[in-house]
Amino acid sequence: MPQCCWHAVAATAAEIDARRVGAMASRASRLASFLEQKPLRSYPWARPKKAKQPPQINRWNILRGDKVVVVNGRHRGQSGIVQKVLRSTNRLIVDDVNVGDRMLYSRGDEDKVKAPTKAPRSIHYSNVNLVCPVTNLPTRVARRFLDDGTRVRVAVRSGAIIEKPAILTERHKPRSTQAGPRDTPEDHVLEVTYDPVVDAEQWRRRELDEDGKRVLLKDD
Repeated sequence: MPQCCWHAVAATAAEIDARRVGAMASRASRLASFLEQKPLRSYPWARPKKAKQPPQINRWNILRGDKVVVVNGRHRGQSGIVQKVLRSTNRLIVDDVNVGDRMLYSRGDEDKVKAPTKAPRSIHYSNVNLVCPVTNLPTRVARRFLDDGTRVRVAVRSGAIIEKPAILTERHKPRSTQAGPRDTPEDHVLEVTYDPVVDAEQWRRRELDEDGKRVLLKDD
């Protein structure tokens, strides 16, 4: 092929590349101007995917204050008292189990600054079992009814009744006994503001209108 033909082919390729670059630049500018008018997060394909919520457990046999033992996982064999039940994520926080660094507030810190602290972390509900009060071994739990109709938890291993922890009768935050600014004063509560005899007398003093209904008096 003559040399002039090679120059023509090269010039044509350079023009095509220039056109492509120009087209890409114009598309990018149009997209940028379009996204300025409508944010990117308004499009479904650009929104972050929501984490799937685990299926909720309808019947919880483990309560706060129960003694449990880990039967699955790397912490198998460890036991402790349930400190907290996280029903939204089907997890438990057990004392002295799965201890690690957690970002927690230090007690008495008025600045409210979180710091890494050694504390138990949560474990899944399915990895623990209740401890049988008779055999002191992990057991599954069934629900039975007593003669008076009370529903109780029963250990499948021994048939013993597992009582509810006494800590459940205590409130997380003690109820305040001092009157606050939004509480009604005692004298206002005990004040008698309605007298049925006076009300009946006022009702009889009212006149009847054309439809036979009582008319409100001016002093009412």
